[in-house]
Order: sequence, then C-alpha cells, then structure tokens
Amino acid sequence: MATKNIFSKHLPNVKLATRFDADGNEIQVERREDEEQKRKEQDIIDTLVGAGYYRAHIQGLSSFDKIVGGMTWCIEACDYDVNVDLLFHENLTIGQKIALTEKIVGVLPRMKCPFLIEPHQIQGLDFINIFPVVQWLVKRSVENRSKKADTLRKLAATQFQNHGTLESDRELQRLRAKQLANLQAIESKYLPKRGFKLRKAAGGGWIPVRPKDVADQETADGALEDVLDADVDEEEGEEDVSVSTEQELNFDVLFKNIAKEHNISVELTEADRSTLAKTYDDMKQTLSGEAIEQVSERNRIKAQLALKLALEKKLELALAECEQLKTTVHEEEQQLKEASSQKEALEEEIRNLDNLEITEANQKILDHVKELVLKNERMKKQETQFKENCKKELAELQQKIDKAETSTPDEDMLELQRQLDMELERLKSLRLQLAKKNRSYVAIKRQLDTVPDRTELAQYQRRFLELYNQVSAKHRETKQFYTLYNTLDDTKLYLEKELSLLNSIYDNYANAMQTPHSREQFVQQFETIVEGIRATKAKLKKKCDDERTKRDGLNGQLVCLMEQQRKYATTVKQLTMECQRNEALMQHLKALKASAQQQQQQQ
Repeated sequence: MATKNIFSKHLPNVKLATRFDADGNEIQVERREDEEQKRKEQDIIDTLVGAGYYRAHIQGLSSFDKIVGGMTWCIEACDYDVNVDLLFHENLTIGQKIALTEKIVGVLPRMKCPFLIEPHQIQGLDFINIFPVVQWLVKRSVENRSKKADTLRKLAATQFQNHGTLESDRELQRLRAKQLANLQAIESKYLPKRGFKLRKAAGGGWIPVRPKDVADQETADGALEDVLDADVDEEEGEEDVSVSTEQELNFDVLFKNIAKEHNISVELTEADRSTLAKTYDDMKQTLSGEAIEQVSERNRIKAQLALKLALEKKLELALAECEQLKTTVHEEEQQLKEASSQKEALEEEIRNLDNLEITEANQKILDHVKELVLKNERMKKQETQFKENCKKELAELQQKIDKAETSTPDEDMLELQRQLDMELERLKSLRLQLAKKNRSYVAIKRQLDTVPDRTELAQYQRRFLELYNQVSAKHRETKQFYTLYNTLDDTKLYLEKELSLLNSIYDNYANAMQTPHSREQFVQQFETIVEGIRATKAKLKKKCDDERTKRDGLNGQLVCLMEQQRKYATTVKQLTMECQRNEALMQHLKALKASAQQQQQQQ
C-alpha cells in the first residue's frame, strides 16, 4: 500500500490562522471552528467557576491556561499523594505544556478517574473529551473539601470542649457543687448505726448482741412485709377467677352477638348454654365434609358452563367470519366476470386496431392498449393468488372450527404451551443472531475507531507544526551559538598571533637597531609579515563575498518558494470551490433524474 501525506490535502471546515515563528516569519496552521467545542468550553469554564475557581473568569488568559489551571487546582484540592510537581504557571512553552499535560494524565489513573484522556487532547483543547474529566475532578474536589470541612469542624469543637466552657456549663457545674454539698451534709447528719455490739459472756469471751432500738425497727419492717404479701396473694386469686370467668363467657358472647344480629332477646340458663354449645359443636363437625363437597361440585359446574359459553361464542365468531369470506368470494367472482367481459371487449378492440393502418396516433393508442393488456394480466395473477389465499384461509378456519368443537381445555392448554415453546425457541435463535450481529458491529466500530478522523489529523498536523517550529528555533539558536563560538575562537587566535608578533618585535627591536645589516633584515621580516597579513585579509574577504553570494541565492529561492506556497494555497482554495460546485451540480442532476422518473411513472 502506497504511503500518502496526510498533511498535503485541504480539509473542509478548517480555517487557516496566521501565526509567526521566532524570527517573525508567517506560518500557516489549521484551527478548527466548531460550535460544539465552543459550547463545551463554556460549560467547562462555568463548572470551574461554580466549584470556586474564579480565575477562569479572567479574560486575558488563554483557554489552555484556564483549563489546565483548573485541573491542577482540582487535583491539589483532592489532597492526593503523588510524586510529581503540579505547580502551574502562566504562558508556558510547548515543552512545559507537554510535560505538564503528561503529569496530569499520569495522576488521573492513580485517582481512579473513570474517563481516559491523552496529553495531546488537553494541549489541542479537545473540549468534548476534556469536559467529563473536569466534571469528575470538580465533583471529587467538592466532596474532599466537604469532608475536610467536617473534620475541621469536629476538631474545633473538640478543642473548644478541652479548653473552653459555656455559661450554661458553668451554671451546671455550680449547681452540681451545691448539690454535692447538700448530699455531704445529709450523709453527715444521718450516719450509719451499729447493728450489733460485743458483750462479755459469763463463761468468758465475747458474743454479739443486737441493740434494743434495732430489734424494734426490724419487727416493724417484718409486719409491713407480711401485709404486702397478703395483698399480692389476694390480687393473684382475683386474676385466676377473672380468667376462668372469661373462658366460661366466650359462648355467651357469641350467642348474644347472634341474637343481636337477628333482633332476638333471649335469657338462657346454665343448662341451656351447655346444651346449645354441644349442639353447635356437633353441627360444625357433621356439616364440614358435606359443605366442602357441595362447594367443589358447584365450582366444577361453573367451570363447565363457562367453557361451554366460550366455545359457543368462538363458534359464532367463526361462522360470522365464514359468512363474510363467502360474501367476499362472491364479490370477487362478480369482479372476475366483469374483468372477463372487459377482456373480451379489449381483445375485440385489439383485433380491430390490428386491421387499422399504423400511424403515429395509432401507435400511441396501441401502446396504451398494450399497457392495459399487461395490467389485465397482472390483475389475473392477483386474482389467482387471492383465490388461493382465500381457500387456504377458509381451510384453516374450518380446521379451527372443527378443532374448537372437538377439543377440550386440556388440549387447548397443550397446544398453547407448544406454541409458546416454539416462540421461545424462535426468540432464542433471534437473540443469538442479534448477539452475533452486535459482535460484528463492535468489531467494525473498533476498526473504524483505529483510523484517525479529520479532526485528529488536523490536531496531529498542528502538533507537528508546533514541534517543527520548536526544533527549528532550537536548531537556529544552537547554530548561532556555534557561529559565535567559531568567530570568537578565530578572533582569539588572531589576537594571540598579533600579541606574539608585537612581543617579538619589541624583543628584537633593540638588537636590530644596533647595526645597519640587522636593521635591513628586520625591515624585510616586517614587510614579509605585512604581506602575509594582507594575503590573509584578502582570503577572508573573498570567503565573506562567497557567503554573501550564497545568502542572496538562498533568499531568492525562499522568495520563489513563498510565491509557490501562495499559489498552492490559492489553487487549493479554487479546487475546493470547484469541488463544492461539482457536488451541488451532481445533487441538482440527481434531483432532475428523480423528477423525470416520477413523471414517467405517472404517465
């Protein structure tokens, strides 16, 4: 497969924006204008401002600074431990932007962000893919700030409880101190008394003896306990009597309720009550089995009657439908007779037309007649098919009627269950086919997603242009440094040579001036040095002229290339206009063909 240059074609809906490089030369880059992108950008700015990042309202900042600053602010607000520096500064270079976006994209998976994003999407301001990430970061930062606020509030309350008190707490402490003083006074007033004392026995030793006042108090307490126990026993006896009486009165209440329902006033004795209760129990035992049989028989009769009514109604519907079908068949037979008569008339007319002379007018009439003949044949075929369908439907309805007359509810249930099983099997097979289609659809969609679209290609082109400009600027800067170094090195070399020459002249000047012969040799050496310097100067001047000539030639080539670039842009624009015009003409031609076909069908 031949490789193609994706940056050489003109993309539709793309506006060429004017930009300049480091040297001030004009650069043509592509900038996509999209209403959805603008709307998503405004949504992102509104979301950041609503979360508290008011810096996004500043008009002087670029969209990259606002969005990346907001994302950095949200990540810092989440207090997430990362080993990168997320410090953000305005007006970053391309390299700093790339490094910052890579750091942000590297932090998002550690924060368990459910959305995926690439660095070039952030740098290329792909707002559609940036919006869900910013929305999730804002939600996470708001939750983290609310948790932090709750923690700080609890910490402040704890510190206040440890180091400060309210006026109500101080009042409660004074009240407790007062109550404690009262309790201490009562305890000191009512001190504990001894229950026993040791007395010396007659035979020697000590025995415990109860004092007189303690014995009197215990006697009074024992009498009070006996009275309370008697009261409790009496209450328990009354409860037992009430329970037994309530059990005896259950039947009385039931009988009184029955008498009240029938407006009967009855006074019964104990013997009557027992007799009625016994009779009531016997009747309940004897009538329970018979009542159950009667209810089951009644239900069976009702079910048979309902089944009979349903079958009769079904039979009536089938008979009505059969009568309707017979009426329809009779009408169709009449129509068939009319068509047959019309056919005979048309055949007679065709024979008459064959005898006529064929002219232009007669040819039109003949074509019309042929169309009518073809229409008649189609109607015959439709009539035949309709008759066959009517016969099939009549046979099916007759089978249904016979089956309804002879079938039972159990057979109907079995038939319905069989149809239900068939439909379930059909549904299962359709689901399997649908799953297979979905898998093939997903596979094709993945293959399509792997191919970059026009927007991604435009972003790639813009990124490559920016990187190319950055590399070109760096290369130019490095080249200037090398040139400066070489120039300074040559200057240093020439200065060192000049310094050594001056030092040698200064050292030999005194000796050379002593005799005329040495003076002449000194002058000759001096002239040789001057000629060498002049030759070097001429060589350097020639080299400079060559470089200037080369520079002028390159400038001329640059002017020619820029002119070709302008011609290329103009040609591409004209080609785009012609393509749009061609598409409009093709659509107009298709519309004309469609209208012509409709007119032919109407004729």
